[in-house]
Amino acid sequence: MIEVLISMLIVSVGSVGLISMQVTGKKVSYDAMQRSIATALVHDIVERMRNNPNALTSYVTANLGNGSISTEPTPNCVSGDCTSAQLAARDLWEWEQNIDGSTEELIIDSSTVKVGGLVSPRACITHNSGVVTVAIAWKGYQEIANPTASTCGEGLGLYGTSDTQRQIIFVTTYIEDV
Repeated sequence: MIEVLISMLIVSVGSVGLISMQVTGKKVSYDAMQRSIATALVHDIVERMRNNPNALTSYVTANLGNGSISTEPTPNCVSGDCTSAQLAARDLWEWEQNIDGSTEELIIDSSTVKVGGLVSPRACITHNSGVVTVAIAWKGYQEIANPTASTCGEGLGLYGTSDTQRQIIFVTTYIEDV
């Protein structure tokens, strides 16, 4: 009887360990997915800027996200002609839609719910003599020291106490002004 109880205890401890490992793996996997999305989004806007070098200053923004560009810019630029500044405005609007996950929606009980994008995202773009820095911050599961590489999204109260859940990715590149 004691042997059976001891073996059940060992199996129980092992099962708890396996469940804990699954939960941790799921959190790490989700953080990795968020980082992959952020990386793709940073490269997306950099390429948009490279294709529109006449309007680099029009892309400069701070804390873009959560529907901060509330109305779709006109003209559409896909079906009509646009100036460089209008194309930059369109690019920023489309980019924010992707950051917020507006293009990925589910309808649940007659309500539309966003399911894509990043968690509490904020994006910042700076430009100085051709040097462009694009940063995206989002809320991660893991608490870490607040990243100091960029202040994008910092101090907004979105990322836990002292921004300890703020994850950030940034790219600095050179785009020649035309």
